[in-house]
Amino acid sequence: MSSKTHSALRSFLWVPSLYLAMGIPYNVVNGTAVRMYKSLGYADSQITVAVGSIGIAWSLKPLWAAFLDMYRTKKFFVLSMELLISLLLLGVAMSLPAAGFFQISIAILWIAAFASSSQDICADGIYLTALDKPTQARLAGTQSMFWILGKVLAAGILISVLDRMRAAEGWSAQHMWQVVMATCAVGMAVLAVYHLFFLPPGSITDRPQSVRQVVGDFVGTATTFFHKRAFWGMIAFVFLYRLGEGLILQEGQLFLQSAQGRGGLGLTAGEVSNIEAVYGTVTGIIGGLLGGWFAGRIGLSRSLWILGLFLNIPHFTYIYLSHFAAAGHGLSYGTIVTMVSIEKFGYGFGMVGNMIYMMQQIAPGRCTMTHYAFATALMNLVLVPTAMVSGPLAEWLGFSTFFLVVMFASVPSVLAAWRAPFPLPDDEGQGISSEGMVMVTVDDPTRLSAAERAVQALAGRASIYAMLSILTILILDAKILGSLQGQSAGTGKVQFALLLGVVVIKGYFAWKTFSLASQARAAADLAAERNYLSNAHGAKVATLICAAVTLCILAFGYRMAF
Repeated sequence: MSSKTHSALRSFLWVPSLYLAMGIPYNVVNGTAVRMYKSLGYADSQITVAVGSIGIAWSLKPLWAAFLDMYRTKKFFVLSMELLISLLLLGVAMSLPAAGFFQISIAILWIAAFASSSQDICADGIYLTALDKPTQARLAGTQSMFWILGKVLAAGILISVLDRMRAAEGWSAQHMWQVVMATCAVGMAVLAVYHLFFLPPGSITDRPQSVRQVVGDFVGTATTFFHKRAFWGMIAFVFLYRLGEGLILQEGQLFLQSAQGRGGLGLTAGEVSNIEAVYGTVTGIIGGLLGGWFAGRIGLSRSLWILGLFLNIPHFTYIYLSHFAAAGHGLSYGTIVTMVSIEKFGYGFGMVGNMIYMMQQIAPGRCTMTHYAFATALMNLVLVPTAMVSGPLAEWLGFSTFFLVVMFASVPSVLAAWRAPFPLPDDEGQGISSEGMVMVTVDDPTRLSAAERAVQALAGRASIYAMLSILTILILDAKILGSLQGQSAGTGKVQFALLLGVVVIKGYFAWKTFSLASQARAAADLAAERNYLSNAHGAKVATLICAAVTLCILAFGYRMAF
């Protein structure tokens, strides 16, 4: 047996289990926990605000990824995080009888989410450093399949089986969910023990020597992310493409499980788990395969708007289901499965466009992997406020009206796909050259004149401050507004004061954005350079939009606080 064959066979001892271990905690937080809280009687608004905000943990992982290379090995952190996640899930199970279970469990799941995102960073690092590129390519499907298997097991089959046992044995809902969480905890512990023996340590090509070096490298890499031409057009696509889908990400599950008297479908947690994690997963995978084939067949620039339609038009299935439910008509389980499966097929088909666009248009350059991580982090971060607001919005409007709003929210998604800029051609041989193992795009400073580099740098800095304003809204404002949810009038004065404090921060960011954009304009006029001036204009437009959104946030915050 050759050494390559032996290495490939050994990789099958740890790659499947590693990605299974990555899939379980993510889906426990974003799927299992949602159904648990719903079956225990918590309101949709409580669930989506609390659980939706936890998504920040996975969105911000590029911020501390490099710090994990400073100490020990990647294997050490994977094992540590797997054991920590096991203990935390056991903590959720043990806290179920407690009077403050919701607050306690949400705090535990926040820690588990940060542990899971750290595990993801180091697990991907092992995959990339322990395997050669041909083996990585051969195992890409295995990697994806076992991550999905984590969803099917933790958020699907396990709940379905234990829900039937609950009915047969007369368990309380509380006891059933204790068993669910304890089983997931045991599963993570078993995987950690298995990885102790079979997981390779992973290599570190260049271990950072200090925190200062890590921060310096991160800032340098992040800065070049904002130097791409048509930057704001591409970011608008990333922000808008999943706008409608973000609203039904959690609320769709809650609608299926809500009582018929409230306009829901009245399914059990086990039935919802079967639909979402089993039928939905299968149809989503089929949709993803066909979407990838379609995009590859006719090219992304011609297929992107069609992929956007596939992502959003199937949302009508929830309009159909909610209107039948609101009218008091019964719906068979088979009909519900069919409708949800259609929506999941469209999601799988359309999401391909998002991922390929980020790979082919946003990521390419000297820091391709890091820039792709930034793009995916921003994409996931946008889902945080939409997931958080979905519950309160559905409670206020009712399900049938809420899903009509989702369809209207899908219009910007399709427009973003239709108008998405393509600064790099579909054919990567055009406009991109290769220097050794480094991809050099048309935006690389080595291919620009001094005047172009000056405008690029100024516009890039303006864009950084504009992005900081956006992140402040997505993270700080969203979290503060979320903390106001469910509070009595007159008890939110501290939170409103925090909102006003955040306005000051955004005011500073706005001043820096407009100042740098003006400098970029002056530099561009002197050099008759226009390629990167649009980034400065985009930064100003983004800042003005942030100002309008801030006024809305203050108005909502004032009403909720007083």
